[in-house]
Amino acid sequence: MKNLCCNLLVINCLALIISSCNSPKSTNAIASNSVASPKNTAIASGNFANNSWMQLWGVKKAGQWGLNNTAVIKDPSGKFEKVLRVRYPAGSASPTVSRKNHLPLGGAQFSANFGISPKNSLRLSYYLRFSENFDFVKGGKLPGLFGGTANSGGDIPNGSDGFSTRFMWRKNGDGEVYAYLPTSTEYGTSIGRGKWQFQKGKWHHIEQLVVLNQPNQNNGQVQVWLDGKQVLNQKNLTFRTTDKLKIEGIFFSTFFGGSDYTWSTPKDVYIDFANFSLAEVNKF
Repeated sequence: MKNLCCNLLVINCLALIISSCNSPKSTNAIASNSVASPKNTAIASGNFANNSWMQLWGVKKAGQWGLNNTAVIKDPSGKFEKVLRVRYPAGSASPTVSRKNHLPLGGAQFSANFGISPKNSLRLSYYLRFSENFDFVKGGKLPGLFGGTANSGGDIPNGSDGFSTRFMWRKNGDGEVYAYLPTSTEYGTSIGRGKWQFQKGKWHHIEQLVVLNQPNQNNGQVQVWLDGKQVLNQKNLTFRTTDKLKIEGIFFSTFFGGSDYTWSTPKDVYIDFANFSLAEVNKF
């Protein structure tokens, strides 16, 4: 009886080994030419279902503008419960252009920290959908991450005061990261222009991972995923000259432009935003 049990054990082990060797590869395996999103731990998230969403997000009063161009509405597509619709009236462009040329003010801007502690690396993700009639014209800004004073509008960082990594849409929907860095000149630095393309009338899931450089080293990094596919992996970036400067949260900044009225939208359009989240990166 003892020998019989031993023989059965050996046979079962051999069967398991053969089965393992002959099993087909998992359909969840990552293709060699694609890169999955990094492993991360969600530390904050926010939608627009609660009437007190701005308070829950930790929205700062300083630097706000254009909130009259925003409205929380029921998602017409049914994908989300509620979305934040941001309007861009015909003729509107950047705040500077609007003031200078007496044009309507379109879009909106605010920063939010969700109550998190500053980080050396952080992943931002959210959903957005351009209206069916959207005209990309020459380009415009979209939410990204920030640190310090969230530099923008030609305010070039000095390495210790701040930075920002907003997205942009460009002509025909081409995407990029538009970063204000100590190495920028006059305005922001265009990173990865045309590496992906936004489409009108479609929900996109956009993700941005920022890894700050160590002081005195240009080893910062920006990675971007669109609808789950990595479209950008930019290395050798400089965000700061001191480790006291860190990523603080979301820089929700969106408008047409641009330094002059030729960037302005020729018609009333909007973008819907939904389900923002921040995640702490554990491993690439």
